[in-house]
Amino acid sequence: MADQHRGDCLGEDGNAAISTPHLDRIAREGVRFMNAYSSTPTCTPGRAGLLTGLSPWNHGMLAYGRVANRYPYEMPMALAGAGYYTYAIGKLHYTPQRNLHGYHGALLDESGRSESIDFRSDYRWWFYSEAPQLDPDATGVRFHHYNAKPYVLPERLHPTGWTGRAATEFINGYQRREPFFLKVSFARPHSQYDPPQRWMDKYREAALPKAQAGKWAERFAQRNSDKNDIWRGRMPDAEIRTSR
Repeated sequence: MADQHRGDCLGEDGNAAISTPHLDRIAREGVRFMNAYSSTPTCTPGRAGLLTGLSPWNHGMLAYGRVANRYPYEMPMALAGAGYYTYAIGKLHYTPQRNLHGYHGALLDESGRSESIDFRSDYRWWFYSEAPQLDPDATGVRFHHYNAKPYVLPERLHPTGWTGRAATEFINGYQRREPFFLKVSFARPHSQYDPPQRWMDKYREAALPKAQAGKWAERFAQRNSDKNDIWRGRMPDAEIRTSR
């Protein structure tokens, strides 16, 4: 899983501006659903749908809110019942944040969210063990900011790298007798838009297709704030390109 990853942002889909060799291999060797649609475009209702297999009018989340503590039927529990060892790495966005909904275990990166005083994600614990003198938010681009900057810390500390390495270590070190189901959930490309410098450089001259907006967006062209977490407003083309 990659949070807010558009379906057409795949080289295998014919997108010539993007380089996704590993996803392309999964697409070639696995199954691609060419006409699959989410019944809700909103974050946590979408996650509830993936967890339960239900549409929003059946799992109860018609808008953004907290995923329920428990549902009568949940994918990790179903897989466990079928004999799988189930594990999750990365972002779950459940409430409470250590509520695993039937996964046998998890290593969490919750994008800096801490919904209770006793919670710190596994990524943040790892970060402070590796770089106790550094600030994981030093880049200065916050959750839901529209602007983008290269990650200012060493690339190995980036949460995307941590998630990928943790998944690789799980797979390489797996020795249980049961088959496993592993959910690898990257918090990016959801904001913050803070890729390591080499990835920002890679796309600096890329031939990006023109950004599209429907006519309905015209009445929202006036930005509502001079801050970076605006909810409406047309940005200058250069800023839009940097964020993309």
